[in-house]
Order: sequence, then C-alpha cells, then structure tokens
Amino acid sequence: MRKQDVKTEEDIARYLEGWSDFEKAVYVATFRIPRGMVSTYGRVAKTIGRPKASRAVANTLHANPLWPTVPCHRVVCSDGSFGGPRDHANGRMKHVIEEGTPVVDGKVVLNKDTLV
Repeated sequence: MRKQDVKTEEDIARYLEGWSDFEKAVYVATFRIPRGMVSTYGRVAKTIGRPKASRAVANTLHANPLWPTVPCHRVVCSDGSFGGPRDHANGRMKHVIEEGTPVVDGKVVLNKDTLV
C-alpha cells in the first residue's frame, strides 16, 4: 500500500503492518483529531488506554510516516505549547494556525472548542 492511498483507520493499520499495536493505536487516535482542534500527548495516551504513556506517544508521533494524513501537528503539550526542536515546533504551530486553531504567545488556546 502506498502512503497516498491511506484514507481510513483500516488503511492506517494495513500500512503499518508489522508496527506495534501501541504505535497503530497512537496513529489511529491522532487520525481522528478534526481539523481546527488539537489534543495533548496525555489525552492521546488516555484515549488508547495507556494513561502514563504520554512520552511514548510523543516519541511515536515524532516518527510519523503518514503525515499529513495522520495530523501529528494537532497533538500538543499539556500547556498548549509545541514541544521539540524550535523549527519543528514552529512548523506545527503554523499548520494549526492555518487550520483555524487559536494560538496565543506560541501556545494553543486549550478549551472546549479546541480540545479533543
């Protein structure tokens, strides 16, 4: 399967054949985040039933082979900031702003209208 053919959650699982169940779950949960909204690494970890695995979620998303289909730029730190190297953080921030997510002083405004 080619990357550009991935359109559904089932496609993600097929594309990631041989990857761990944890990694697949992270990518599927991230795939579900709608445009204009974000989640946090901790919330993704809770969503997949691994509430203490927020660091592992971040590490998994760092190696995202399915961007932009799996929109890892929509996952932020618990304070709304964009972790990682500055150039990567700025790129992710640019993408969420383009999608209509409010950002103030380099952090996503986390509230019921922006947070999944």
